[in-house]
Amino acid sequence: MLIDLYVEGFVCEKNAHPCVTSLVIDYGFTMLDSKIGPVYADNRRLHAVKNNSIEVPIENVITANGWNATQPLLTANKSMPGPTIFLYENQIITVVVQNNLVNEPVTIHWHGIDQLGWPAMDGVAFVTQCPILPGQFFNYTFQPRFSGTYWYHSHVGNQRDMGLFGAFIVLKRDEKVPLERQHIIQLHEWNHLYGAITLLKLNLKDTMDSMSILINGKGEFEDNMAPLETYSVDISETNLFRMINVGSASPFLFSVPGISLIVKETDGYPFLETTVDKIIIYPAERYDFELDLRHVQPGMFNMTVHIFNERNLEKEGKILGLAFLNVTNLQSITINSSRTTDKNMTLLNCPFDIYPKVSKTKCIPVSHLKSNKAAQPLNFDLVSRSQELTIHFLNFGFPKPKNYSSINGRRFIWPTVSALSQPSELDTSCSKCDSETSCECTHSLTLKTGSEIIMVLTNVGSGSFISHPIHMHGHTFEVLKMGFPTVTENGTLIPSNDILCSPIHLNKDSQCNNATWRNSSWMDYRNIPGISLLDPVRKDTIVVPYGGYSVIRIWATNPGIWFMHCHIDKHMAEGMALMLNESFENINKNLPDGLPTCHSFRNDPKMPQKPNGSELSWTVIGLILTAVVLFLVIVVLVVILVNK
Repeated sequence: MLIDLYVEGFVCEKNAHPCVTSLVIDYGFTMLDSKIGPVYADNRRLHAVKNNSIEVPIENVITANGWNATQPLLTANKSMPGPTIFLYENQIITVVVQNNLVNEPVTIHWHGIDQLGWPAMDGVAFVTQCPILPGQFFNYTFQPRFSGTYWYHSHVGNQRDMGLFGAFIVLKRDEKVPLERQHIIQLHEWNHLYGAITLLKLNLKDTMDSMSILINGKGEFEDNMAPLETYSVDISETNLFRMINVGSASPFLFSVPGISLIVKETDGYPFLETTVDKIIIYPAERYDFELDLRHVQPGMFNMTVHIFNERNLEKEGKILGLAFLNVTNLQSITINSSRTTDKNMTLLNCPFDIYPKVSKTKCIPVSHLKSNKAAQPLNFDLVSRSQELTIHFLNFGFPKPKNYSSINGRRFIWPTVSALSQPSELDTSCSKCDSETSCECTHSLTLKTGSEIIMVLTNVGSGSFISHPIHMHGHTFEVLKMGFPTVTENGTLIPSNDILCSPIHLNKDSQCNNATWRNSSWMDYRNIPGISLLDPVRKDTIVVPYGGYSVIRIWATNPGIWFMHCHIDKHMAEGMALMLNESFENINKNLPDGLPTCHSFRNDPKMPQKPNGSELSWTVIGLILTAVVLFLVIVVLVVILVNK
């Protein structure tokens, strides 16, 4: 197997090709020890319900927020989060996924891995593969090219919200920070009264959805003193924190009060480091940072996480995620405790230029970051780049009258086949849609081989409501520009006027299904004011701000069918998604033999059913045997009569 077991998961041996590990998908339960039974939380410890004198090891229990009632989960290797997988850049890995669930199919998506040359390994049910049925196995074999912080999660329904996720870390070959000083922070919401499916069906508001925020599967509810995560660092050493928002809906505001964060990477790609006080992290995003401990005295610090409500900032603080940071000074380093406190509070990844209603707060949108060219990995394309340029405007919203989640008014309907390997059975026509009419279809966008693709991701028009974290499979993209709403003195957000939704309707009255630039000269993207063409930051998940837009660029050089969608689970489930049909003529050579196929069986109920060949042959055999028996009976009777 060529794998070492690490305290937080699996670590591939550096020279193993392939490295092999496994994920067993099964049911799990909160606040339940498999041998002792139900447990309860008290003073950051766990005790058996049946005998409170028995203290239960925390590592044996998925605590969530410590609510005493047991809640069912879907887990990888019986844990939430699932085990962290560590491997090295350009290392081939095989992850054997076994579905031990009784009723549910499953797939595993390797979030942020571009799967260049491995399009069937992306793990999206009915897009790149048929789902793994109960009792089945699927070997995911692929070769991550670039180091960075990634993660894995189910891509069937909302199984991710039920606990089926984990960190996937690709290490540099010359990794400078040892694993024991690399710390994973996985953030997500938690509701102990309603399961994930119930929440999806009930369509509850955000304020009712979340009762707690969990950090690595641990949190608390109303000061119930449940066990929390604790990180330990020493001032003399460099520690790397890898933060992932694995949640279903909420952006989070993360900080370590009293300590600045030196942020170095996002979504696996390095940028010129920037020091901030807080990070806003949307679902599916990742940020890597170190701690600025130059002026910090040893002690215990809080890591705090709030739900970030961009439309109502006063709501922050009602729900708190908490972990502890233990800072030591084992080398007795002299600390200069003088630190300027009268300064602006700096926030990274704001969905607006100016933070409303809060003085002395500076926003740094991700579009202002610059790639670290010295640390930037080289790109290798499977097909050659051409000189052709295509611009696509994609509007993410909830157009009336049905208010369905959609892209350009098209509510995505999932295929019933594996689109990648069964394209002839796929219908992607969206003929019922137009500039002001929505429809439901298997929305697909064709990208011409080798072409440069500019996408203007907009969030305007009558269906605009909140910001959307948009994730693209199969690519990282350059973030060329972000356009933001205007912020008034009282905090009201006025949508940007750069986008023209319709030549005959005001933007606020238009579905914005066929948008363009209001200034036609911007169709040459080099004319767009403030566009970043020199070392733009790269990401695979980008916030499309309410009332604004994000301009991104890729090249169609990775043949495959790639899913693109909002990473708020309810929005994706309702249809805010599409498939990128990229260079389809080059795909087949990259598909492994023996991929399962799947499809619906739709016979005509009005037609009488003909027996199949097997049934017909047995009927004939039965008739022959009957005839033989009758013949033998007649022969016997004749013999008897003759003998008489």
